[in-house]
Amino acid sequence: MITISGLCAAPRTIEWPELDALCVGAAGVDETEKLSFKVRGEGVRLGALIALAEPEARATHVMIFDDDKYRACLTLSEAAGAAVLAHRLDGAPLPDAMGGPARLLVPTSANACLSVKRVTRIELLDHAEPDTVPRPTYDVRKS
Repeated sequence: MITISGLCAAPRTIEWPELDALCVGAAGVDETEKLSFKVRGEGVRLGALIALAEPEARATHVMIFDDDKYRACLTLSEAAGAAVLAHRLDGAPLPDAMGGPARLLVPTSANACLSVKRVTRIELLDHAEPDTVPRPTYDVRKS
């Protein structure tokens, strides 16, 4: 289950079947191992989830949270354009051992540590906030 909140007109909670149903056409990503050698399976572009929430015009950043204390802050454009949630392996939810049921992958980042396992919450913001991604980070994430 992933909750999307913050600066959006349609905050919501998405269960795995709804997340999986978004994985069609351009929103679907086959072979996530091409984005991260640690995560074999399929995914959905984070932009598809963000669009469901109908971001407000003043939203500029997206914070992605795990099930405990880890979080990553992306610009809205990077989150909507490049970021992927790996969520499926062989037709089933991505296993916990691989960071499932949903794991953030950001292939445009120069920071190999930019990944959030077990994503539970996405918050739309009008500013960047500190995250817990190991440094150094890629400057595009701070703009």
